[in-house]
Amino acid sequence: MRWLRWMMALVALWCVLAPAAAWAQNAPPFPSAYDGTVSSMPRGAGMYLSWIKIAVVWLVMLWWVSTTNWVNIDCQRHRLSYVLWNPLVVFPFFVAFIGAFYIPYFAGGLALLIFAQITPLLAYVFYRNARVEPHQKVLTSDHLRFVAAERLRPLGIKINAERKRSDQLGAPITLVAHGGATPADDNARYFNARNAPGFGPAKELVWDAISRRAESMMLDFTAQAMTIRMLIDGVWHNGDSRDRESGDAMLAVIKTLAALNPQERRARQQGKFIVQHEKLKYSCAVVSQGTQTGERVLAQFDDGSARFKKLPDLGMRDKLVEQVRELLAQPKGILIFCAPPRGGLSALVTAALGSSDRFTRSFMAVEESSKKEQTTENVPVHEYTSAKGETPLTVLPKIARLYPDVLVVRELVNGEVVDFLCDQVEENRLVIGSVRAKEANEALLRVLMLKGSKEKFAQAAIAVVNQRLIRKLCETCKEGYPPPAQVLQQLRIPAGKVEMFYRPPQQPEQVCPDCGGIGYLGRTAIFEVLVLNDAIRQVLAKTPKLDLLRQESRKQGMRGLQEEGILLVARGVTSLQELMRVLKE
Repeated sequence: MRWLRWMMALVALWCVLAPAAAWAQNAPPFPSAYDGTVSSMPRGAGMYLSWIKIAVVWLVMLWWVSTTNWVNIDCQRHRLSYVLWNPLVVFPFFVAFIGAFYIPYFAGGLALLIFAQITPLLAYVFYRNARVEPHQKVLTSDHLRFVAAERLRPLGIKINAERKRSDQLGAPITLVAHGGATPADDNARYFNARNAPGFGPAKELVWDAISRRAESMMLDFTAQAMTIRMLIDGVWHNGDSRDRESGDAMLAVIKTLAALNPQERRARQQGKFIVQHEKLKYSCAVVSQGTQTGERVLAQFDDGSARFKKLPDLGMRDKLVEQVRELLAQPKGILIFCAPPRGGLSALVTAALGSSDRFTRSFMAVEESSKKEQTTENVPVHEYTSAKGETPLTVLPKIARLYPDVLVVRELVNGEVVDFLCDQVEENRLVIGSVRAKEANEALLRVLMLKGSKEKFAQAAIAVVNQRLIRKLCETCKEGYPPPAQVLQQLRIPAGKVEMFYRPPQQPEQVCPDCGGIGYLGRTAIFEVLVLNDAIRQVLAKTPKLDLLRQESRKQGMRGLQEEGILLVARGVTSLQELMRVLKE
């Protein structure tokens, strides 16, 4: 409809200026007598048009264009019938504009124009005010006071007004465009997004995810709807579905803020925008990709804070903390940290570094430039770029010549890197590395799969620390129940030692305000620490098989994830059902 209004504006401009052609020929626009011949057309003194009156009509017309554009956008924002209201605000003025030239009195024609504009506009205002929230109503006393305050504030005149701008309404967050070529480009994208119909709903969607502590949000588009899922404490939860039209409007806003192309629905795109809430700032990374049914969009939220600065912050027991600290204090060897995908491996390594002695020993870390980790004090970072064909070996030889006491290589990418690090152990250096694995024994095999020397690694490795994240029960709504004797027997808990297990409420009377009805709030971790002995090293070097490694680790008395998890269940930190879910993963 916007193109139609601008076309009408041009037509209206032509209707106003067309009589000027007659003035240019020094002829009146409406001759009093004409016998049909050119020579008999009367000539006058000219100047029959009043440019002041033309300017007044032109300003009224611009006002009409502005108000009709607002009606069109406002209808779509509040899901009103723009198919009905666009014609109602466009055509009465268009007809009145033409009819005004046939009224011999300028004041009468101008009054007709204003009446044709104001009447349908006021009708729409009354219609929409009856269907929106009180703070969204317009032309009320509060709204007029707010508008006056906004206009007079630059002049130093202050008026108390509670009403906020359209982008300040609704959810208590601020969306900031990011990723443009220049700050001016980001500002332009923000204003485009703010004026879009889906801006308000998009704010509500993002706020819903942040207020529910979602780490990620998945939007799946089909031909009819947009489904929403949120990753909360490592578990996906379904959200309320939206119709395709409103979903497309929200996605257009998100893509605009993230400097993506809203019209591209098939090719892979990635970008990010910023979300501000009070003193917190979230970076929202957006990845979109076409699918067979439509499109999938993943939004990941990161507030940039390191919640787990030391090992106790992850929930590690004091005895295990002391054991890991002793391993971190070893003068040489390879110490491996592992966790499953999305299992908090980065947080584990960061917490381990935070618990180490970085003041009497020199640390140096190697990271891929596109996978930057949380910085740790006194651990300088050297980067390499995989896109340029670089590996950790691109920078490791140079770092080694600086004689650090500890080398941190979070990503062991190939056997050459592992062999180089094994050689560094012979130079009396401690090496900290990490791999993705579900258990400590598997992590050793994962390193061997990189095709390095088995014998070198078996001699250099000293221990593996494995982590598995597990949800904590909400302290506000968790409910206790006496554990069945058979369950206690299966868990090898002596009868009478634990009187109560806990679980999420089975039939809650109302939604818990703290966890939002999930029953879990936050996560902790369970750990296993495998210290290599000669028997395990022999298995690694000669017959590296998972069952043999498990057998040897049990012989040396390593406590597994199940035993650590049962302790949390017995203490009421988590539920037995949650422990079973985590162990199955």
